[in-house]
Amino acid sequence: MSDTRIPKFVSYPLIALVAVVAVWLGVWLSLQNSGQSGVPEEMEATVLPEPRELEPFALQDHNGQPFGLEQLEGQWSFLFFGFTNCPDICPATLHTMKSVWQKLPTEPGEPGHPKLFFVSVDPDRDQLDTLKEYVHYFDPSFVGVTGKLDEIDNLTGQVGVLYGYDDKGSDNPLDYTVNHSGQVLLLDPQGRMRAVMSPPHDSTTLARNYQTIINYYGD
Repeated sequence: MSDTRIPKFVSYPLIALVAVVAVWLGVWLSLQNSGQSGVPEEMEATVLPEPRELEPFALQDHNGQPFGLEQLEGQWSFLFFGFTNCPDICPATLHTMKSVWQKLPTEPGEPGHPKLFFVSVDPDRDQLDTLKEYVHYFDPSFVGVTGKLDEIDNLTGQVGVLYGYDDKGSDNPLDYTVNHSGQVLLLDPQGRMRAVMSPPHDSTTLARNYQTIINYYGD
């Protein structure tokens, strides 16, 4: 699997830049191979010309239930990676996603409504009860996900999300932060990656992008 953990001396802006470049390089290569884009025009998101199939992975949701490819099927899904001690981009993004929910024509749990999965890249501190309380603070329909580090790396490596620990291994083993990329990923009802939405995030733009994509590809 790909190692998506990064050295602690790499700064967050560099993480974001590398992530964006990697995504766009992949899209450009796909366009060269396909000879056509096959994506909606005027999108404020990186829409993949061909859906990206994911390989199996084994994580847990915040209720302790298995979370893998099967849980990504049957509905459109947003994936966002972070950690509950995050001081800025995680709470800001989850708050934005709550606003996205309010702009969609359906309610959580109704047919056609997407799901939001918040995948923690900090399993040592983000225990299941902590994760559940955290995501439910923003919206009770949000689902927290975590698991063993190698399985987190399995998933992040497939979707191009980078993260790294800063100052881990100091005198206090739980006193550290996590640098991570801040993109929101959109997966289709077959559990395939369809689009990447890079920060800064705006609820109106995210909702419009989502509606455009599902109208184009079918819901």
